[in-house]
Amino acid sequence: MGDLFEFDPQQVAAIEASMRQERADQAKARAQKVRSRVQMRRANAEKTLEEILPPRLEAGDSWHVISRGDIDALSYLRHALTGVSHFDHVLMSTWCIAKADLEEITAWLDAGRIDFFELYAGEIFPNQYGDEYEQMLRMCETYGARIVVAKNHSKVTLAANHEEGYYLAMESSANVNTNPRIEQTAIHCNAELHGFYLEFFHGIQSIDRHSATSQA
Repeated sequence: MGDLFEFDPQQVAAIEASMRQERADQAKARAQKVRSRVQMRRANAEKTLEEILPPRLEAGDSWHVISRGDIDALSYLRHALTGVSHFDHVLMSTWCIAKADLEEITAWLDAGRIDFFELYAGEIFPNQYGDEYEQMLRMCETYGARIVVAKNHSKVTLAANHEEGYYLAMESSANVNTNPRIEQTAIHCNAELHGFYLEFFHGIQSIDRHSATSQA
C-alpha cells in the first residue's frame, strides 16, 4: 500500500487552480448582481421621473416630489440633463455619496454633459467613505472638480447652463444614494434661488487638508 500522505503535485495544482477559478467566478457573479441592482435602480428612477416631471422646467416653476426610496438626489440631476445640452456647473451638497454615483458623474464629465463639478460632503466622508473620497480626489486632479468637506448635512443640488439662462436649485431630504425610506424633493427653476445657495456654499472653507482648493 502506498503512503497515504503522498500526493501527485500536478493533481494538487489542478485542484488548487479549480478552487481559485471557482472563487473568482463567485466574486464576478456577486459583482454582476451589484451592477444589475444599480442599473435597475437607475432605470426605475428614470421611468418614474419621466412620467411625473417635464424634461425641462419653465422659469419660476417649482415641482415637489415625494417618493418611497426608489429615487435619490442624483436621479433628479440625471432627469434634468435630458432637458438641456449640458450644464456649465453642477454643485452637489450631501452627507455622503456612493461610488456608482461618482462613476456616473465622471461619465458626464467625460462626455461634456457637465463642465465643472463641485461636491460638498459631510465631515465623515474622508474616513468612513475612504474609497469614494479617493475617487473624488482623482476627479479633482483629472477634471478640475472641487471637493469641500464640512460639518454638512444639507442636501442641495445646483445646476446651471449660463448661455440658456437655465438655473435649477434642487432641495431634497435624500443623500446622493438610495435608501428604502420616504424622501421629498423640491425642484425650482429659479436663478435667484440658485444664486442664493451658490453664494452660501462658496463661502464655506473645507476642513479637510487634502481637499481641492480650485474655485468655480
